Amino acid sequence: MKNFLEYLGFEPERYHTAWISGSEGQKFADVVTRVVEDVRQVGPSRKMRDAR
Repeated sequence: MKNFLEYLGFEPERYHTAWISGSEGQKFADVVTRVVEDVRQVGPSRKMRDAR
């Protein structure tokens, strides 16, 4: 999937997968926090910025 997103012009760092059970609320919160931090480090999407 990361290769496909890169082919489309999106940074592969924007894609994350994780297996989380419905009973793993803390794990969900941790994963979401990590994803938000990673995407903030990547910054605004070049693809969306260049489309304007």
